[in-house]
Amino acid sequence: MKQYADDGARAFGTSSGATTRKYRNDSLNRHGATDLAKRLESYWHVRGYLAARFWAEPIEERFEKVGTHEIYCVSCNLVNGLPPT
Repeated sequence: MKQYADDGARAFGTSSGATTRKYRNDSLNRHGATDLAKRLESYWHVRGYLAARFWAEPIEERFEKVGTHEIYCVSCNLVNGLPPT
């Protein structure tokens, strides 16, 4: 999978377009999913929605195509696309 440089850093609360990392991690492993969850949470917190929560969860289902790799997804408490009040 090809990874692209982060051009939308301002959308995640940083004042400049520069980021500390040039390329993003794969969001299917534990580290990448946790990193994505933190970025999403900070996105909503900067906008004043402090009740928004995001976390990484392993997917329990294993398919033959996946093999032995663990796959993670990001879960959240958003309701109809918005944080709870």
